[in-house]
Amino acid sequence: MASSDPPLASRLDNAGTLLQSVSTSIVQEKITILPGHEPDYSACTFCLANEDHTLGNALRWIIMKDPEVEFCGYSAPHPADPKIHLRIQMYENQSAVDCLRRALKNLRELLNTVNDKYASSVKNDTYIREDDVDVKAVVAETLRQRGFGEAEDEAMDVS
Repeated sequence: MASSDPPLASRLDNAGTLLQSVSTSIVQEKITILPGHEPDYSACTFCLANEDHTLGNALRWIIMKDPEVEFCGYSAPHPADPKIHLRIQMYENQSAVDCLRRALKNLRELLNTVNDKYASSVKNDTYIREDDVDVKAVVAETLRQRGFGEAEDEAMDVS
C-alpha cells in the first residue's frame, strides 16, 4: 500500500472496498474515505476515483434531497487528476456511508427510469420533433430587418 493510501479501516465497504476493474487487469479502489472523518462516520469526505463533475453534481443534488443531510458538497482537486472529493455531513449521528450508498442506489434508479422512458419514446415514435432551423438564414434576416445591409454582412468576420 502506498504511503498516500488511507488505512484499511477508512475504506468504504466492510467486506472490502468497492472495486473497479480496468482494462489493464489492475484493480483500483473506486471509493475511499479520506482522513479526518468523524469516528461514527457521521461526517466523511469520500474520494471517487476516475470521476468528474458529471457524477459529482448529480450525487450532490440527490444527497441534498435527504432530510438527514446537514451538508453535502464536492470538489475536483485538480483538472488533470480524474477524481472528486465528496463531503457529506449528517444530522443526529446518521451514517454518511449509508447516505452515499442510498444516493448511489437512488441515482441508479433515476437514470434507469430516464433511460427506460427515452427508449420507450424512441421505440413507440412518441417523442417531440422539432424542425431544423437554418441559423445563418435567420441571422441574415434578423440583421436585414434591423437595418444592416448585405454589404456589412460580407465585411463581417465570420471566423
